[in-house]
Formats: sequence, C-alpha cells, structure tokens
Amino acid sequence: MDLSDLEFWAFLAVAIPGLLLPVIIVWWKGRPIVLIALLSLVFWPGALILAFRLQRRPAELKLKAEE
Repeated sequence: MDLSDLEFWAFLAVAIPGLLLPVIIVWWKGRPIVLIALLSLVFWPGALILAFRLQRRPAELKLKAEE
C-alpha cells in the first residue's frame, strides 16, 4: 500500500478521532471511562506504528529493487 504524504495525514486525521470515539461516547453517557480509555491507549500505539510503517515501507522496497 503506497500512501502519499497527503493520504497518510488524511488517514491519521480519520484514525485518531476514530480511536477516541469510544471514550467520548462512554463519557457522554456518564459512565466510568477508565477501562475504555485504557483499552484505547493500548491500541493507540499499534495503530500509529502501523500507519508510519505503511507510509515508509514502499520507499524501502523501492530502494531494495534499485540495488
């Protein structure tokens, strides 16, 4: 998957609020958010690492193909 810079930032602009949405919904309903917030924090780094790896991988593959 080859993401341009604009596509990458658009992906993050959609993914980050998507990760916060469950916390916001639980908070809005007036329930304790601790468990949902912890789950979101656990999945945040994985989602961001995946986004950065998807952006960087095609460049690495192109360099290997040129060698």
